[in-house]
Amino acid sequence: MELSRSVRLRTAVAGLVGAALLGLSLSGVEAQTRAKLPGDTTHVPTIQDSTLNPVEYRFLKLGVSRDYLGVERGRIVDQMEQAIPPLYEPRTPLHGYTLPPGAWRIGVGATRGHNPGDFGRDDFYALFFDNVQVDFTVVNLDVFHGFELGGLSDLVLRINLPYKIQRTSGTGHPFRIDPMVMTMEGAAEGIGDLSVTVKKKWVDQANGPITFSTMLGAIIPTAEDDQEFNASQTIFMGPMTVPVSADRPMDPTINVFGREPTDLLHPRGAQPGNGSWGARMGFGLTRQFERSAFHAGAVLDLLARNNGITPGHELRYGMSFVVPPLRTDYMTLDLAVNGFLKGDEHFPGMIMHPERDPATGGPVMDASGNMQMFVTPRPNFAHGNMTFFSPSLILLPAPNLRLFINPSIRLVQPNQGPSPSWTFSVGQTFTY
Repeated sequence: MELSRSVRLRTAVAGLVGAALLGLSLSGVEAQTRAKLPGDTTHVPTIQDSTLNPVEYRFLKLGVSRDYLGVERGRIVDQMEQAIPPLYEPRTPLHGYTLPPGAWRIGVGATRGHNPGDFGRDDFYALFFDNVQVDFTVVNLDVFHGFELGGLSDLVLRINLPYKIQRTSGTGHPFRIDPMVMTMEGAAEGIGDLSVTVKKKWVDQANGPITFSTMLGAIIPTAEDDQEFNASQTIFMGPMTVPVSADRPMDPTINVFGREPTDLLHPRGAQPGNGSWGARMGFGLTRQFERSAFHAGAVLDLLARNNGITPGHELRYGMSFVVPPLRTDYMTLDLAVNGFLKGDEHFPGMIMHPERDPATGGPVMDASGNMQMFVTPRPNFAHGNMTFFSPSLILLPAPNLRLFINPSIRLVQPNQGPSPSWTFSVGQTFTY
């Protein structure tokens, strides 16, 4: 019994002495870290300077006895606050968020769209494509990776590879000649152009009013761009039928999207890819609230001329408001307005064709009653701005898994140029 009391006494004394020595040691370390040379105004970071003040992070103070440990754990807090909150992320990449370093994300999505014969608000221009309908499906594979490079942090690499299927069918009035009817039948299918984009976050809402990022990338022409309409197309004018695919000198040709007299190429937008190298630049911003977030952004693709054909630059833009419709964290509603602005397509060379007589709506005739033929530069294929209301229902069965359903209804169609009246998209992303 006396031996047990003696052991306990010695243990208690040793503990008190050790605590006193530890206190003196820590005081000395703190004094050393706070010491400054004469004239030195550099502030030495301390525990009080770290970001461990919020109550929800108090567990990070456990075991912190050195100033440098406090600063390092403050950085952990910053990383947690800057990680993507999947609950408020929109469907499209038009936002300011970035992935944490080392994170990967795989995304697969499919979009189905239909154009019932809408080629712009300008009825005279649209007469060329009067009853032409277009159906398309695009499947996108996306790979994202968060990384750091040298002194740059908050970087995300995105690689996108689409697969496109488009079917064109119907009839139009070539060169807007009322009694002349031309068949337009054909399909194009294949892997699209590969794009590689790097996103950099410059401002985080933890340190500013918004989260702001920019994007820079390249478009690599990996797709076919020479798929053609069916060679069996014809032009009807009363009892006369003229094969479109004929290449005899006096036959009318409607190969307006080609390079050579015998080309029957689809326009660039209907091909699997533009066949052009391109440069990409854009931005995304986010303002997050307690249980919602606002996002906006735009991406501009500058496309080079390809073998005489100018495909037209492309601008994608949008804004969205993401909010959980219920108290659950397994579902969000993304209320978005997205748009697409495309430049006109330009084609090289000359083309022989009849011309419309404004007085009759038929072809221009000579004094003997024969249809006159004219040789002119190939006309441009016009495009313009289209805008869609694009709500999405996003399901989050797990924090790293997102599923979405997205119907889009056209609000604005171009003055001249094609646009789908609706699209429907489904997809998922998985982050690890």
